[in-house]
Parts: sequence; C-alpha cells; structure tokens
Amino acid sequence: MNGQKSPLSKNVFWVLLGTGLPLLVGLFAVPTIMSGLGQSAFGILTLIWTAIGYFGLFDFGLGRALTQKVAAERSQGIEAINSWIKTGLLSLLIPGLLGAVIMHVASMYYVDHVLHLDQDLATDAKQAFVCAAWAIPLVTLGSGLRGVLEGFELFKKASFLRGTLGVLNFAPPMFLVLSADYSLLHLVLSLVIARCLVLFLNIWWLRSILWAPKSVGSSAEVNSIKSLLNFGVWMTVSNVVGPFMVAADRFVVASFVATSVLAFYTVPQDFVLRLLVIPAAIATAWFPRIALINASESKTSLRPLLSRGYKITGWVMGPLCLLLMIGSRQLLGIWLRPEFADGAWQVSIVLLLGIFFNAMAHIPLAALQATGHVKQTALLHVFELVLFIPILWYVLPTWGIMGAAIVWTMRTLMDLLFLFGLNQYYLNEDTKLRG
Repeated sequence: MNGQKSPLSKNVFWVLLGTGLPLLVGLFAVPTIMSGLGQSAFGILTLIWTAIGYFGLFDFGLGRALTQKVAAERSQGIEAINSWIKTGLLSLLIPGLLGAVIMHVASMYYVDHVLHLDQDLATDAKQAFVCAAWAIPLVTLGSGLRGVLEGFELFKKASFLRGTLGVLNFAPPMFLVLSADYSLLHLVLSLVIARCLVLFLNIWWLRSILWAPKSVGSSAEVNSIKSLLNFGVWMTVSNVVGPFMVAADRFVVASFVATSVLAFYTVPQDFVLRLLVIPAAIATAWFPRIALINASESKTSLRPLLSRGYKITGWVMGPLCLLLMIGSRQLLGIWLRPEFADGAWQVSIVLLLGIFFNAMAHIPLAALQATGHVKQTALLHVFELVLFIPILWYVLPTWGIMGAAIVWTMRTLMDLLFLFGLNQYYLNEDTKLRG
C-alpha cells in the first residue's frame, strides 16, 4: 500500500481479465440456468440481476471519488488518506440502506401489480427480490473498497475481486439448478453469500489501512465528506446520463419504426457497444495515475501520459473497428443470417465509426474526472442529451434507422471534441491542471 507505480499495461490486462472472464462464464452458465428454471422464472432472475446492477448507482459516485482522492493523496502517505477512506466507506452505507428500502418497496409493488405470475412463483419472486434488496449496502460498500484498491493501483487484486464476483454471479445459480434446486430465493441467497465472501477478502487486503488510527479531527472529516459528496454527486450525473445517452436512441427509434426493422439497429448496436470494454479498461488504469501525477508532478509528466493513452486506444480500436467495418456484412451473415446482414450491415458501419469516437473519448473523460472536473463533464453530458434526443426525433421520420445511426455517431464525435477541448483548456502553464 505504499503507492508505488505499477506498469499501466499490466493494469489494463488485469482490468480486461476481471471484466471479460465473467462474460465467458456467463455464455456457458446462462443456457443451463434458463433451461432449468424455465422462461418465466429465468426472466425474474434477469430482472434481479439488472436491479442489483442499477441500484449499484446508489454509491452516488463515492467509489470513483475514493479512487480519485486516494490516488491524489497517496504520495503523502497512508496517514494523509486514512480519514478519506474511512469517511468515504462509512458514507457509502447510508445510500446503500436507502437503495435497499427503495428496492424492497418497489419490488413488492412490481411483483403484485405489474408482473402476472402464479401464486407460487410470485411468492418466490418476492422473497428473492427482498433478499437482493437488502444486499444493496454490500454493493455500495464493495464499490468503495474497489475504489480504494484502484486508487492504490492495485488492479490485480481489484480485478481478481471483480472477476471472482462476476463468475460467482453465474456459477452458484448454475450449480443449484444442476442439483435440481429451482428456488429463486436460494439462487439469490447464493449471490449474496458470494458478495459477502468477496467483500470480506477486500476488507482483509485493506486491513492495514482500515484499522489504522485516525490522523485528523472531526472538522477534517466533515470537509472530507463534503469533498467526496461534491465529487460523487456530479459523478452520479455522468454515470446516469452518459449510459442513458448511449442507449436512449433505441427507445426513440422503437417509436418510429416497425418492430421487424428495429432489430437491424439494436442488434448491431448491442454488439459494437461491447467493444467499449477495451477503452474502458484503459481509462480505468489511467485514472488513478492521472490523479497522482496531477497532485504531485508537473504537466510535463501528465501530457505524455495522456498522449500514450490516446495512442494505445487509437492503435487498438482503430484497426479493430476498421476490420469490422470491412467485414460487417459477411460477419453478420455468419453470426445471424445473410438476410439479416443485408438490412443491418450499413448501419453497423456507421455505428462502428461512432464506437471509435466514443473509445477515443474515454481518455480525456478520465483525465477531467481524475483531476476533479466532474462538474464540467456532467454538465456536458446533460447538454448533449438535451441536444441529442430532439435531433434524433426530427431525423427519424425521414431517414429511419440509418439517420439514427448517423445522429448517434455525430453525437459521439461532438463528445470527443468537447472533452478534448476541455482538456486543452485546463492544461495551462502552471505545474498542475487548473482547478
């Protein structure tokens, strides 16, 4: 925990491994779980998976805030960041409990009044939802602990925990189903137990910090809370608006085109969006290093780091997107069927161009947020959303799904240009990024 710099390439590798391994396990586990549970019960389980992921937003950006603060302050020693960590983790329990209450109440209404289930399945679903709801504090606390590990650039450990949790999201339910246990409550309990085990291991790895004596007084703790919340609130705005903006177009498209045509847009978009795991891993590894350099070194050290991030992202995503563009028609025909490829390949090409722009935007976004400019990025995302949806609504009746793809791609280009411009603005002649 001494804050030594680790190789960024290794950090990227560990992030990709921790993200990608659960996806591979899911490919094998999901068919088994779905076959054993049946379509209705499996549908409920997917809703619970989604709800746990969504209510993870109730960390209100404090996990990322802890990463930024730990990285920025770690050169000063553990004593300087001890209060940040303890205060941040304790603060995460409150929104976690709030999320638990909201999910508990909402799920009761949802099962009773929205879902149409037989009595036995409805009872099982309620119990499973309640069990998942009261695991939300574990989710928010886990987000904070992972943020601390990433702040120290301990990506091997952080990614091991992320990967383990992702694998355990699928493996225990699969084994329960294979043993003829089809109870949704038991499946969700296995997920909660898995999260407790991962959380315990995370705490064990951070025990030297978590049990260290506090080095500051209560007034400093209040300032820590205010600083973390200020960062976290604006981070939450970006975390909500950003992903919504990436996928909101499909809901608008569905209002204008036939269901049979909608798949020509949503299927290739679902596929190309998965490519963003690569730039996301790069940005995750770059984030704490940018925060550390911004706090302790000169901009001459920061600019080469950003330049390297641009080059790596461009050299990886550029050829990949280009190859997929060239082979889009053939690949879609092999993956699905030639008839589908005929209707989707041109849209895929436009979306792949947008994915490249989106990928390149990960580095300037990480730089702005790592240096504390979360308010600016959040307001930018809100501005883009307000501009994007009306233009999409205007274009769709005339240009259809191709128009939607073009507008979506132009929005990603605008996002990249704005983020790059903001980075250039905040890089001045001082030794650090301007606050």
